[in-house]
Amino acid sequence: MDGENRIILNVGGIRYETYKATLKKIPATRLSRLTEALANYDPVLNEYFFDRHPGVFAQVLNYYRTGKLHYPTNVCGPLFEDELEFWGLDSNQVEPCCWSTYSIHRDTQATLAILDKLDIDSEKPNEEEVARMFGYEEEYLAGTLNLWQRTKPKLWALFNEPHSSLSAKVSV
Repeated sequence: MDGENRIILNVGGIRYETYKATLKKIPATRLSRLTEALANYDPVLNEYFFDRHPGVFAQVLNYYRTGKLHYPTNVCGPLFEDELEFWGLDSNQVEPCCWSTYSIHRDTQATLAILDKLDIDSEKPNEEEVARMFGYEEEYLAGTLNLWQRTKPKLWALFNEPHSSLSAKVSV
């Protein structure tokens, strides 16, 4: 009977119906190992319930059906990765047509990590530290900085440190 081969999955309140054989197409994943003994199976409703993102699950189920994993553009990358991990799928299987859109969040996260390391909110360096940074420490200690050596750090801060002064904030 066809009803014995079908399975109902309730994901985030949305019901999906598919064949058991469809879920066996990708072995060693959460959906390929479903049994009625699992805690998320409801014998009264004859369905499995997962409190997960239904929009991402639509792409997950489509992957089982077609063998092609597409990235839904209406969710953020980390959420998509978390959902794939929950279902036991590899994010490297995202189709080439979606890869650049999907991978942008990884580049953004890497950039944010670099910015965090810069510690922009730290105190401004004192004049001696600035002189050391530009290689003028000896001249600073001797009190013999020329006009360029006094001006260069200020110009650098104006363009490279947007929070260093009111002028720098205006130039951004």
